[in-house]
Amino acid sequence: MARILVTNDDGYRSPGLRYLVRALSDLGDLTIICPEQQRSAAGLSVTLHKPLRLRKIVYDNHLYYLMNGTTGDCVSMGLFHIMDEPPDITVSGINIGENISLLEFFMSGTVAGALLSALHNIPSISFSKVVLKADVIGGEMVRGGFEAAALISREIVKIVLEDGLPDNIDLYNVNFPNRIASNSKIVVTRPARLSLNTKLYIRRDPRGREYYWLWGEKFKSFPRGTDGYEVFINGNISLTPISLSNISYESSSRKLKHLVDSVNDLIHDLFK
Repeated sequence: MARILVTNDDGYRSPGLRYLVRALSDLGDLTIICPEQQRSAAGLSVTLHKPLRLRKIVYDNHLYYLMNGTTGDCVSMGLFHIMDEPPDITVSGINIGENISLLEFFMSGTVAGALLSALHNIPSISFSKVVLKADVIGGEMVRGGFEAAALISREIVKIVLEDGLPDNIDLYNVNFPNRIASNSKIVVTRPARLSLNTKLYIRRDPRGREYYWLWGEKFKSFPRGTDGYEVFINGNISLTPISLSNISYESSSRKLKHLVDSVNDLIHDLFK
């Protein structure tokens, strides 16, 4: 039976996680480890400045491990403490809200769960779904959309368990549109570079002291072929393969050679 590590960054009450767990339950032995509270946008951060606590609960007839840390902490706990053997796959999500573009890829706690596992050579997938603000307020996100997304996620996980990931690919980042329709399809994409116009709001507290609030407004358009274009413009499911080996590459550019030669000359002069 396959060993499946499941996590998220929205906490154990998230409808995205609940639907995902239900959909995956017949594919293997699930080890579910997630933050006990919302830890969105924490990226690949780990907790070093306070003790980590772990507790177990039964939720929806499944055993959940809850931690007071980040998604990265949860994955580390699973890999190095809870599980006797490494998982065959790590699945993170389904996040409430999309994680498109390189900006959100590196900022997302959901993606970080898959990323940390992938760094340890475990096939990994992060799943996220667009949720409109009006749906969150009205509770529609609980009732619609996530069940279909979870069933599609199950099929993707099943195929990766059977076939593995392609050569030189370490993880998939999958994003679902707000409404999955009969004409929606899954499309292989590249990540957009940015997806938000960053806003910094300046306010004053009751004592007159300034405080700051970071926020972002989603782009209205994206380049063709990107995750944002398929999800927001075409209403499709975007699957972005990620290769960690290709983040950096050798270059023989004149500018890089000039930098290396200059710094090496400085080091030589410093230690004459």
